[in-house]
Amino acid sequence: MVKASSSIHNWKKEQLSYFREYIKSFDPGTREYRELERGISELEKTL
Repeated sequence: MVKASSSIHNWKKEQLSYFREYIKSFDPGTREYRELERGISELEKTL
């Protein structure tokens, strides 16, 4: 099961990378920006 755990960890890191780039598409303070920021924060906590 180490392989599965590693795959999930890699997936989370990959998603964080995508979300960090995507958030740049929005102006800070917008609803979308805040939601993405919150999601990124939650995902970071699970690493």
